[in-house]
Amino acid sequence: MKKCRLWIILGFLMLFGITNVEAASFGMSASKTRVTPNGTFTISVGGDCIGRVNLSISGGTLSTSSVWVEQNYQTITVRAGSSGTVKIVATPAAGFSDADANEYAPGARSINVAISSGSTSSGSTTTKPPVDTRSTNNLLASLTIHSGNLSPNFDANTVEYHVDLPSNQKSIVVEAKPADGKASVTGTGEVNLNPGDNTIKLTVTAENGSVKEYTIFAYVEEEPDVYLSYQKEDIGIVKNLKGVTIPTGFETKQHTINDHTFSVFSNGSLTFIYGINSKKEKGFYLFDEELNECTSKILPIAIQNKTFYLYDLEQEKKGFKKTKVNINNIEVEGYQFEKEFAHYFLIPVFNNEGKKVEYLYEDTEQTFQLYSNFLSITEKEYQNLKKEMEQKDWIIYGLIGCFVASLGGIVFLFIRLCSTL
Repeated sequence: MKKCRLWIILGFLMLFGITNVEAASFGMSASKTRVTPNGTFTISVGGDCIGRVNLSISGGTLSTSSVWVEQNYQTITVRAGSSGTVKIVATPAAGFSDADANEYAPGARSINVAISSGSTSSGSTTTKPPVDTRSTNNLLASLTIHSGNLSPNFDANTVEYHVDLPSNQKSIVVEAKPADGKASVTGTGEVNLNPGDNTIKLTVTAENGSVKEYTIFAYVEEEPDVYLSYQKEDIGIVKNLKGVTIPTGFETKQHTINDHTFSVFSNGSLTFIYGINSKKEKGFYLFDEELNECTSKILPIAIQNKTFYLYDLEQEKKGFKKTKVNINNIEVEGYQFEKEFAHYFLIPVFNNEGKKVEYLYEDTEQTFQLYSNFLSITEKEYQNLKKEMEQKDWIIYGLIGCFVASLGGIVFLFIRLCSTL
């Protein structure tokens, strides 16, 4: 009797266990078996089960990488790649169970969808979008301004340009033509300007609606806030330093005069400002920070891999002729030796230590060397040699005079002698 009860109980357990396994289900299906390149379709994941399902894919992308199913099916959007096959794998996570909360490990499910340009298995036929024959050309054929010069020169594929304009420029006229007659351009015409930076944008719209933007950065010279007296004229300190090459070894720092702050450039020994004179000529000036004044105009010049700074010359230098000489295609003021040494020039400069030194330049060989240390003849020797040569000239002239006088006397005596015979 006991054995019969035991078999009855085992039978019920087996029956209920089998029923539970059969009741639980987990599966995945796709809306298509074939899909066009980069096309989309959906998959359904789930069943009579509960838990997290992780998704992975090759050959495409998923709208999500995991879903939660609870006795239902979840729909996920899939975008195919350009070719090959889309493969999706659905794997139940730990803790997955059937509808009665019994642990259920059905394993992963996978599905493949072929990527092809033909029709899909659902019977729908791929409809190719109509070909857009409208022009996509959104380039300019020309871009001009009525004042100043664009930098760089116009090129249809270059979209940014710069122009520097004088302080009295209040507006500028911009003209542009599209490369395609069916395209349109906006932003042209007369544009008002403000002192300082101005941005002018032009938009080219192609026939098909695609857009390209060109930009002109226009800088209008700002009037200086600070003026410094120099040789009976006022030098304004330039605000805009774009494009200004700061001498090597110099650092930019700020200096203030009468509540106006401006940039100066210093290497510890020399201090420069960048100024503009009444003729609108810009350049560097030697600046005395204690006296707040300019003491000389400065011209940086590179010679033999060194940078020197030419300063204003005295009007005259005894024994020399003040003149200009071309060094490395730069016109430089200097002092020229006379006569036999006319190919030599003294060039006074500041060195990087802020000391005034003189260099000797020889224009036929284009050599440049420190005058006080390396010249084979010093200035004193040059002056002495000059005097000696002048003395020699007088001696020669005297000898020639004596010779001419003697010759004249001989001729005179000869003529007189002939007349007495």
